[in-house]
Amino acid sequence: MNKKKKSVWLTLLILVLSLSLVACSSKNSGDEDKAGEKKEAKTNEVAKVKIGMLKSLSNSSVYIGNEQGIFKKHGIELEFVPFQAAQPIAVAAQTGDIDVGSTALTAGFFNLLAKNSDIRVIADSGKEWPGHKLTALVVSNGAFEKGVKSVKDLKGKKIGITQTGSSHHFMAGQLLEQEGLSIKDVELVPLGGIGNIAAALESNQVDAGLLLSSVATPLIEQKKGQLITWIGDKVKMQTTSIFYSGKMMKDQDVAERFLAAYIESVRYYYDNVLMAKDKNSEEFKKAVAVLSKETGISEELVADNLPYVDRDAKVWEENVGTWIKWFKDNGLVNGDIATKDVIANDLYDKVLKEVK
Repeated sequence: MNKKKKSVWLTLLILVLSLSLVACSSKNSGDEDKAGEKKEAKTNEVAKVKIGMLKSLSNSSVYIGNEQGIFKKHGIELEFVPFQAAQPIAVAAQTGDIDVGSTALTAGFFNLLAKNSDIRVIADSGKEWPGHKLTALVVSNGAFEKGVKSVKDLKGKKIGITQTGSSHHFMAGQLLEQEGLSIKDVELVPLGGIGNIAAALESNQVDAGLLLSSVATPLIEQKKGQLITWIGDKVKMQTTSIFYSGKMMKDQDVAERFLAAYIESVRYYYDNVLMAKDKNSEEFKKAVAVLSKETGISEELVADNLPYVDRDAKVWEENVGTWIKWFKDNGLVNGDIATKDVIANDLYDKVLKEVK
C-alpha cells in the first residue's frame, strides 16, 4: 500500500472515530437531560403528607411554613391530623395512619423504638431554653401560702403531670434531681391533660403542676397560681421533635422534600418571628395571627410565648440520650436503645447540605 492510500485510510479512520465519540457524547448528554427532567418532574409532583400533632405552639414552624407556601414550593401538601395527647401520635405513626408526627418525647415513644419500630426522629420542633417560655412549674395558692416557693420545697408534695412516662414526668424528675431530690420524694399525680392540671391547681387538689406556657401565663396573671420557674431557665432540654413513620422513611423523595421544606420553615420562623426585632411589623403580626388561628390561643399569648427551636432544626442528640437513660433508670423504658436508633442523622445531614 503506497503512502497516499495509507494517508486516505488514516484520515477515514480518524473521521469514523470522531463521529463515534460525538454520537456517544450526544447520547450521554441526552440521557443526563432525561434523568434531570425525570427528577424535576418527580419533584414537581404534589405529595400529600399527613402530619399528626397537638394544637400547640411547638408546631409554630409547620404552621408558618405552610402559610408562607414553603411546603408547597417543595411539592408538599400538608394535612393536619389533630390529637389530644402525645402517645397516640407515635402509635399512629407506627401503624401508618400518619406519615409524620410532631410531639413531645415520651417513654412510650422510646418503648416503640426499643421493639425495633422503624419510626425515626428527623428534626427538632422545640426545646426548653433559657429566656424562652415553653413549660412552667406552677404551685397552687394554698401551697404557696404554706411556704412552697422553690423546687426544694416540693419534698413530700403532690405534683400534677399529664401521664406517667410523659415529657412532664421527665421534666419533674430533672428539676427535682437538680436540687438533690428525686421523684421518690414527691407524689406524682397523673391527671390526663393540661386543663385538668390547671383545674387541680386552682382548687388546691395538687400542690404543684407542670403547664404549657399558654395555660400557665393566664393562670399566673389571674393570680390563680404562682410561678416557681420556667423549665428552660433551670434545665435545658430537647422537648419536642418531628418524626417519620416507617412508610415515610422508605419514600426517600418525599422524605427529603418534606424535611427540606421543614428546615426552611424553621429558619423563617426563627429569623422573622422568634427573633424578630420589630414586634410591631406587619410580618410579625401576620405570623402571630396565623399561630393564633391554628392553635386557638389568643394573639397576645402567642406573641409572649413563642417556643425556642434550633435554627437548623437540629435535634440535641446527647440530650435525647439523657431522656432514654432516665426513663430506663426509672423503669419506664424496657430494652436497649441507642440514639443512633432514634434519630435519622444521615437523612438530616444530607438534606441540610442541600438546603440553601
